[in-house]
Amino acid sequence: MSDPLNDLRLVGTSEIGGGRFRGLRITGDAKLMGHIYCKSFALTGTATVQGDLEAGKLKFTGEVKVEGSLKGGIFGGMGELRTETGFRGNEVRMSGLLHSGGQIEAEKLDIRGVIEADGVVNAENTTIRLYGPSQAKEIVGGTITVRRSRGLRLKELLQPSANTGLTAGLIEGDEVYIEFTRADLVRGNRVKVGSGCEIGRIEYRDSLDVHAKSKTGTAVKL
Repeated sequence: MSDPLNDLRLVGTSEIGGGRFRGLRITGDAKLMGHIYCKSFALTGTATVQGDLEAGKLKFTGEVKVEGSLKGGIFGGMGELRTETGFRGNEVRMSGLLHSGGQIEAEKLDIRGVIEADGVVNAENTTIRLYGPSQAKEIVGGTITVRRSRGLRLKELLQPSANTGLTAGLIEGDEVYIEFTRADLVRGNRVKVGSGCEIGRIEYRDSLDVHAKSKTGTAVKL
């Protein structure tokens, strides 16, 4: 019979090795030197995991950096979430910066801020509300929505910026709506291209709608 998992709370500046926990709660600045498994991970402050992190539930305000892979169930927070190799979760909802050095996989991905993905973003439902320049190698899935934040539009009435947008090689989904996006290829059943886009090629099956203030290359009905 396996040993029961215990709770651990870290306050202030602390360092621990890897381990298995029921609940891991951090307030302050923590360095976790090894692989971490926990049913819940709660952070207010900064945490660096020098290994893999697997958490059933992750909630954070501040910065989480995982030098290995990140895997879990429900993730939410505000600040920065960084993983150097890959990221897999069930439901991800956060405001701030999401960075992955590898692939991002999720059932539902909702980002308000900036996304940086060196690999493929693969989610059944992806929503990105842009607050700054973002990039991904590819974005694929079921429903994909990319738009500028309304708050950003209001701010830019006073201080215009052309840097806030998404750059991707491929965007492919069943339902695709994009704004302020540069992509080599967009493919989908129903594709709607909003304002501020530059698309090299569009392939669609059912419908295509392109805003007058976007530039597109070849459009092909499959």
